[in-house]
Amino acid sequence: MRKTALIFDSTAIIAEEHIKKYDISFVSLNVAIEGVNFRALDINEEEFKNKFYTYKSVKSGSPSVFEFISAINDKFDKGYKEVVVITLSSGLSSTHAVAACAIENLSPERKAKTFLHDSNNASVGIEPLMYSLLELLDKDPSAAELIKALEVRAPQSRVLFEIDNLRHLYRGGRLNPLKYFIGMALKIKPLIEFENGELKVIGQNRSRRKTMDTILGKIDGFVQKFKNVYVGLFTYATDDNIFKAIYGIIKERWPQIKINFTKKICPVFTTHLGIDGYSVAVVSYN
Repeated sequence: MRKTALIFDSTAIIAEEHIKKYDISFVSLNVAIEGVNFRALDINEEEFKNKFYTYKSVKSGSPSVFEFISAINDKFDKGYKEVVVITLSSGLSSTHAVAACAIENLSPERKAKTFLHDSNNASVGIEPLMYSLLELLDKDPSAAELIKALEVRAPQSRVLFEIDNLRHLYRGGRLNPLKYFIGMALKIKPLIEFENGELKVIGQNRSRRKTMDTILGKIDGFVQKFKNVYVGLFTYATDDNIFKAIYGIIKERWPQIKINFTKKICPVFTTHLGIDGYSVAVVSYN
């Protein structure tokens, strides 16, 4: 058995093969649909997406302290020596604070061997993070070694979304009214950047080509500074010409970049971003 266990929250998108290989566990956030609360992990993602625009009210919520305590204790009960809990950014959710509270309520012995990391990342951004950690994970690292690697990567993590509109970010309270009404009035596809734990509108371009150039410019900045660059790509529409162009340019211009295609996005992020558009996630380090 490996000595260090991994626990993520349910917003983390990780390939099934890695979940099985590294015995990864998840603590579920919640989604309230029309006032009825559901565990995000129990939601059928395809059904949720198909019905999304029929819902009058969709809101997300953090996990309970009890769920984190239960997940951590389960890992120790299985024989793991240490546990590392990795949450979505504390700038986006109280999930990190809930996990910290849970750790405080563990037994002294288990508390001393449980480590919490604020990923400065979330959802589709976690998959390239995992790919960047595979070589280390295969060596069965200690919690200290894993936390050190995570801390190196966290400042250089970005997720860029081109979405259809700002309505869902505004409805979820993650965008001020002025930016929302300007964006809706212009009827343009906004570019959202998730950086340093916060969602920011960094582009409201009438030309999608200009948005693509902005994304490629961001990637070039990472390539110039870091030896190791991982990119995760996700789209709702595989026939999107801009998305295909971004993939093609990355592959041709920077063959050293390791690219993976993320196959889904969690219901919590769908709640805030909608069901249109694409994302480009970047993780880099030296």
